[in-house]
Formats: sequence, structure tokens, C-alpha cells
Amino acid sequence: MDTSKSYVKIYNISLESSEDFEFDYDIETDDLLTEMAPNLDEWGDIGWMELEDYEYNPHGQTMHITLDTKWAAPVQWLRQMSQQVPYFANKLITMATIQKDETLVTGVAVMDGEILQNKQILEKTSEEVGRYYSEDETGHDLDRLDNEIWDSIGKFVNVCEQYYLERGKDDA
Repeated sequence: MDTSKSYVKIYNISLESSEDFEFDYDIETDDLLTEMAPNLDEWGDIGWMELEDYEYNPHGQTMHITLDTKWAAPVQWLRQMSQQVPYFANKLITMATIQKDETLVTGVAVMDGEILQNKQILEKTSEEVGRYYSEDETGHDLDRLDNEIWDSIGKFVNVCEQYYLERGKDDA
């Protein structure tokens, strides 16, 4: 893995809102990142960030944004963008970041600029991760590491969905 990858998911975005968003914002370039969070001074310790992918899922009514950073998760950028983009008002946003050396996976949930969750969801030493890449290690194949990473992300996202989205339904 050459970069740290952050997978952002924005919930409850209607097809109409996604089309309006795609008209208002440049979803094809890295300009999208600064359009959504224009105050670069408030991005935190992120020295470099690129947009890898943007996608809208009409069945789940979710937007998906994949970001590349040098190391750190872009938590302050996420917090700022959740406040700045009108389409994201009162919307749950989750982000899972896999650090480029695969030793750390973090999960963040935000809504309207408030960080609801920010936690380490999987942590391994460099030596542990190295075993998965070694052909000499039995029981440590790379698929197993991938499954551990994605299972931890899935659990984090499911808990956030159940707690924050279900709670919103009860309040309505």
C-alpha cells in the first residue's frame, strides 16, 4: 500500500441531492476536496491529500469518497467538510482509514462538524504485519490480513449505522 487510504461514506443522500451535488462540485478532480473544505489551515496535520474515487450508490442512498493521504487520517478535513457542504447537513458521515503500512485502522463518525466517534479499530505491530507478507510464515496469508482489516471496518460502520441512524429514526 503506497498511501494511507480513507474511505468516506455519507448517508441518506437522495438521488436528486446527489445530482445537485455533482452539478455544484467538481467531482472529477482533487478540487473537490478544497471545494468541500476550503479552509486549508483547518485540515489538521494533512500535508497532502488526493481524491482517488467518488461514487454515488442510489440503492443505499450513500456517497462514497476514497482519499489518499501520506499517513494520517484527514479527521479535521472531514469535520470541516461536514459543516461546509449544505448537502451534508444532518447527515451521518463515517470514515475508515487504513494507514499505509497497515499497522493501524481508524474509524471516525461525524455529523454537522461534531466528531461522534474517533477510535482505533485495529492495531498491529510492524512485525505482525510483516508476517502476513512473508511466505515462510504459516497461518499468516495476506488474505487473512485483508479480512481482519475489512471486518474491523465493517463492524465499526455497522455500529455507527445502528446507533446513529436508528437513533434518528426513533427521534422522528
